[in-house]
Amino acid sequence: MWSREINCAMADARAFNQSGVRGGSARATILLSFGLVANLAAQMTFAATLHEIAADWTLDASQSGWIGGIYFAGYALAVPLLASATDRMDGRWLYVVSALLGAAASFAFAAFANDFVVALVLRFLGGIGLAGVHMPGLNLLMDRIDRSRQGRAAGIYTSSYAAGSAGSFLIAGLVDAAFGWRAAFVAAGIGPLLSVGSVALLPASSVGRKSDHRRPPYRTLLRNRALISYVAAFAGNTWEVFAVRVWFVAYLSWLQSVPGNHIALPALGVVSGVASLAGVPVSMVMAEAAVRHGRRPVIIGICLASVATCLTLAATAGGPIGIVLPLLILVQITSFADVGALAGGAVAAADPAQRGAALALYALAGFTTGFLGPVAVGNALDWFGGAATASGWMAGYAVISIGSAAAAWAVWRAPE
Repeated sequence: MWSREINCAMADARAFNQSGVRGGSARATILLSFGLVANLAAQMTFAATLHEIAADWTLDASQSGWIGGIYFAGYALAVPLLASATDRMDGRWLYVVSALLGAAASFAFAAFANDFVVALVLRFLGGIGLAGVHMPGLNLLMDRIDRSRQGRAAGIYTSSYAAGSAGSFLIAGLVDAAFGWRAAFVAAGIGPLLSVGSVALLPASSVGRKSDHRRPPYRTLLRNRALISYVAAFAGNTWEVFAVRVWFVAYLSWLQSVPGNHIALPALGVVSGVASLAGVPVSMVMAEAAVRHGRRPVIIGICLASVATCLTLAATAGGPIGIVLPLLILVQITSFADVGALAGGAVAAADPAQRGAALALYALAGFTTGFLGPVAVGNALDWFGGAATASGWMAGYAVISIGSAAAAWAVWRAPE
């Protein structure tokens, strides 16, 4: 079954590249997907080095959760303005300025971060930088794609998010192991700089954007039940995705310290990066399966599998690493597997004239819970015994499971 789906997806990708659709759709998809991956280089740097920074600064789990989540709060607060602006103007300059902000925030963290407050401010600014790249980049892409192919292009673009997030872990893990965590933030800051050139190479847009000062049509968007269902589902998804990723390395580090659980592993950031990278092809295949077989059954099936994995992790917290590590890798995959299908559903439900505002609302909801999820896990850890106890991690993974449960419910309630 899997091989058949993968072969079908590869055949469609070849057809997509060879189609020569107007506006250079394949080139736009490649350039903007690369740009997204490059800008995500700094996203998980703190998560990959959390255990070291927490030890250096004597942070408790709640403080660590705040620093891990505040990046997504910066994104959530900025994205309504930045993403909706691309309905009324050429978003390329916004993209470039935002990429430069993301790079500067990462470089400044390497140079100046020495305590909880400074770290919060700089990670918050980094999140704002990503807000001006992620959904504005998707709108730039949709402006250059034939409507009949937008769902597939959106699936490719959003699935590349996993590659960027995984790459962030990999870069941080490798550089941290060789040169320390500050060097990891320097390396991460280079990524957004590399994305600037991709914008200059974009083909011309097929959609005209007129500069005006109208407010985003959020009241109209809230009446679009199909869109709101996918907004709610994405909120549940990001609660889980970011909580899993922010706390992956910290949990695995503690798990290895449990008697009988120490095994030789690469740098833990590298392990997390490889695990999350495995979600990329799965998300692409699931996005294609959703196009072929319907979004509702595919997304609900993925969500239920992810809930089951989280609850199994809760039940086995602190258990044998030979059981728990495969589950940790699996939850990295299941938590992200429906991202492409969810984005395709949101794009299909949105009015093209209001797509930037719709994507802003989509991202606002998702990254708000992306901030709240890691913080909620940190609080659960502190309330139930701390990050050095099985009871704390049992509570943490139970909290994480709420995300996919909510996403499944939202998609089940979505109008056909």
